[in-house]
Amino acid sequence: MGFVQHGPESFCSWWSSTEHPIDRLPVELDWRLPVPEPGQPITGTCKSCGRYGVVYEPPGIPAEAQASTAAFRQWLKEAIADRVGRFGEPPFVGHRGEADVALLGWHQPVEIVRTTGRWRAPEAVQECRECGSRGGPYPCRTLRMVAAPYRFDFPGHRREWLP
Repeated sequence: MGFVQHGPESFCSWWSSTEHPIDRLPVELDWRLPVPEPGQPITGTCKSCGRYGVVYEPPGIPAEAQASTAAFRQWLKEAIADRVGRFGEPPFVGHRGEADVALLGWHQPVEIVRTTGRWRAPEAVQECRECGSRGGPYPCRTLRMVAAPYRFDFPGHRREWLP
């Protein structure tokens, strides 16, 4: 999917089913102008609305958000392993740990670009592969529920992970 910025608060999106690079561009290039060099802005007529605009690349996910996601997943893996590895725990704890590890595997983060409304700037976000946007920001509700009991038992939990 490509995006075109028409002004400070005006955006369009374009989706192409072909793999040809020119067809994937969300704008029609002006044949009278030279082809833009790599790294230069690409301008032209928007294929969605017909207005003039600039191809817009949404900024990536901030490094601190990516680091927080990685830290959460690592913390939860270690917390599960610590709880299951304790001597004398009933079998239920081991089975619960297996289920929690499976949930952690199913509910992995994916990076997507989404728009929050017509004419709004698209943004890159992390969502749960299983829950999508209905699970809220990553970690999703399911993983927050899985992690909730471990926060009392295992050090390193961050308040931001369980809003």
